[in-house]
Amino acid sequence: MRCRSILACLLLLSCLPLVACMKKVRVDPVPEPDLRPLAMDAKVQPITIYRLTLKMRRGEVYGTAAYDGLCIPRVATSALGERTELTRDELAEVFMEEAGGNGFKVVGDTRALFDDPDRSRANLWVGGNISEIRKNICFPMHDWGNPVPSKGEANLMVDWEVFSPVDRQVVLRRTTTGYGKLDSATEGGGAEVLRMAFAHATRGLLADEEFRKLVTMPAGSAYVAPQLTQTQEARPVLTDVRVQVAGPDTPRVPLDSVRHSAVLVQMGDSHGSGFVVTDDGYILTNYHVVEESERARVRFQSGASVVTRVVARDKRRDVALLKADMEGLKPLYIQTEDVATGAEVFPVGAPMLEKLSGTISRGIASGYRRKSEGRVLQSDATIFGGNSGGPLVDGNGHVVAITVSGMQENGVPIGVNFFIPIADALKVLGIPARP
Repeated sequence: MRCRSILACLLLLSCLPLVACMKKVRVDPVPEPDLRPLAMDAKVQPITIYRLTLKMRRGEVYGTAAYDGLCIPRVATSALGERTELTRDELAEVFMEEAGGNGFKVVGDTRALFDDPDRSRANLWVGGNISEIRKNICFPMHDWGNPVPSKGEANLMVDWEVFSPVDRQVVLRRTTTGYGKLDSATEGGGAEVLRMAFAHATRGLLADEEFRKLVTMPAGSAYVAPQLTQTQEARPVLTDVRVQVAGPDTPRVPLDSVRHSAVLVQMGDSHGSGFVVTDDGYILTNYHVVEESERARVRFQSGASVVTRVVARDKRRDVALLKADMEGLKPLYIQTEDVATGAEVFPVGAPMLEKLSGTISRGIASGYRRKSEGRVLQSDATIFGGNSGGPLVDGNGHVVAITVSGMQENGVPIGVNFFIPIADALKVLGIPARP
């Protein structure tokens, strides 16, 4: 069962009329949490509101309604026990407004009808289940022919979970209670007191010290990555990144060995590709695969899976460098010379589905083009979403470029695809490319 409004959700629960007068349910004021806005210079992980649900005990009376000027309860409401998804209703917007207004970095679009691409930018996903509601709503003008204005008060309890898409586990659980009250009847007042109570409960989560530690990544924590440069400004040379540059005597690498040096980059509910460039764990991919995330999970063809740090990135050139704490990896050779027009090239990656990681296709190099962000290599080699960040190798199995984008017509690839020359990618990241 789905609905767009918390009020509509509650109306979908059963209403049991009781003829005699009844007591109001207990609704208690809740102290305002000590919520301090995050400092403007704080290092903040992006968060998103992933899902909100409503689940109450079957048959429990959770509220009353009154329809006269004295606000004497005449109707009780009870829960049927259904779970109703509220992800895209106004409560998600309330969460985003409260969090954004207090210095938290919130991403995502509550109005998105299908998958929200912005959500993959979030390092933490927040979900909440509304497990308890107490409300007394009065329609004081009902008997005078105006059934719309209402007022009242409500408690709302939310069981929160914070999920790390990189670690693939819940990293925090909290329960908070909110309170909302309207003394004057207004249109939609019954729904407004619930929104007020939810906003109050949200502030309780935002004020929680453990939640703030997760989000703010204090200096010295395991989540801190070096300051990253996003433009073409001068960048320090990464002397510890020692790639293997191919020369005249460099051996040919079989394509089956190439695919075992390609990796799957997992970012929550999206993915891209990448490839190993040093034996001590440096991996190249696209910026648009990891965006502003500080960490990314990488899966090797062997099935091994590790969490890597994003140690350098350049948004304009769409490249990023990851670091896995591993030794003994098999890096690919780097071919810094331009590939000849008409030469065969082979992209390696995970087109469309994660389980297709290590897929190899074939095409020819059509030549180098100049775009606003820099040079690109054009090829008709087949790529799809998920190939991004994977290697393009020549006939010797040496990397000549990084997969970045392709042209489509009506959603269908037309064989015009683009790749970032590997020499350009290394240069913009400050990685030396010496034989």
